[in-house]
Order: sequence, then C-alpha cells, then structure tokens
Amino acid sequence: GKTTLADCLISSNGIISSRLAGKLRYMDSREDEQIRGITMKSSAISLHYAQGGEEYLINLIDSPGHVDFSSEVSTAVRICDGCIIVVDAVEGVCPQTQAVLRQAWLENIRPVLVINKIDRLIVELKFTPQEAYSHLKNILEQINALTGTLFTSKVLEERAERESESPGTPGSDPEQVYDWSTGLEDTDDSHLYFSPDQGNVVFASAIDGWGFGIEHFAQIYSQKIGIKKEVLLKTLWGDYYINMKAKKIMK
Repeated sequence: GKTTLADCLISSNGIISSRLAGKLRYMDSREDEQIRGITMKSSAISLHYAQGGEEYLINLIDSPGHVDFSSEVSTAVRICDGCIIVVDAVEGVCPQTQAVLRQAWLENIRPVLVINKIDRLIVELKFTPQEAYSHLKNILEQINALTGTLFTSKVLEERAERESESPGTPGSDPEQVYDWSTGLEDTDDSHLYFSPDQGNVVFASAIDGWGFGIEHFAQIYSQKIGIKKEVLLKTLWGDYYINMKAKKIMK
C-alpha cells in the first residue's frame, strides 16, 4: 500500500486525478515495475502542504518494500528527516517492517506509523468495533516491542563502550558478576513508542483516499458532547468509556 499511499498524497496536490490514485502507481515509473506491480527503485517528488497559514515543501520518496531491494531503503533513509512506516491492518508486522524500522532507528529519524487498509477489517474480516480495536492494539504492541528491543540494545552497547574505556572494566575480576541492565529502567524511552494519543499513528485506507488520527475525532466529539479536546486526546485511545449521564470519561 506504500505506492497507493504515495498516489493519494500526489493527488492531493492535483498532479494526478483522485480517481486514478492507487490504479496509476505514479511513482512506479519503470515498465517492469508496472508489469510486476512492485516498486524496485526509489522515486522522489516534491509536494506542497499548507497548514495554519504556513506553507511547506515536502520531498516524498517512495522506496521499495521488498526485502531484495532493502539497499534502496537505507539510501533513502539517510537523506530524510522523517519516515512513514506503512503496515497492513490485516497482515500486521512483517519481517520487512522490522528491517525498515531498524534502519530508521539507526539513522535516528522520526517515524510515523500508518496502519493502512483499515477497510479490510470491516469488509473482509467483518470485525466488530471491539475486535477491530483489539487487533489494532495488538499491531501497535508488536511494533512497540520491536522499538523497545532496539532501544535496549542501544543503551547496553553505549554502556559497554563506556565501561571498556573506564578503569576497572567488568570482567577483569573473575569473582565479579556484572549486571549490564543496571540503570536501564531509569532511562526515559516513552517518547519512542507509537501511540495514537502521541499523534504519531495514522489510520488509513489509501485506496479509498482517507486517513485520520484521533485528533480528528477529538475535534468532532468535543463539540458534540461538550468535553474538552485536550481531555479527549488523552482518553480516545485506551480503556476508557463515556458516562453520558455524568458527562465524564471513566476508566
């Protein structure tokens, strides 16, 4: 869904028709890419985006997802300030998702998670809202577990380097047992994880041309039920419910 999502963003600039988004695969400019239906080479395009009176020029790179072309991804990641990681709502986290997240992590760039093909949960799997929520929560947990592993290994590597440089290196005394994880729990890593209430998760259906974050719902419901937008942003995702009689959000 990456190239379809790119089509969707390109159509928002009027470069291609919104009806052709997802069918045209505009960024797959090579003939063999069009025939096979996969991206093999990275392609770039400049898009305009306006928000709150500010204008931005965004250079979008559509890179391949297939494991055989991962060198294209690592090259693209090095020249970017941020990246969009696209995950299929039904397929969930794939080996290549892990590889891409690791590359983004190594280059120290901020990722945004797009959970694509949300429509499949309804049309194909016929999930109830509760089942859909549990499924999406599970996808987020898988990705955050991977992020936690990457963070832990980085902290331990840095600590090992510091210890090897300082005198009295662990391991010099055969009697000493050194715990490498010491102090790891004191390190704040909350900003690294994906969570809709942090604004770094988007739910989308690129083929249908829509996507949303929970801030969109916070805006709609704050006017509808008279609860502050800030409160809704913290409680729309998670184990909360609205007590309509008391006009309160409960755990």
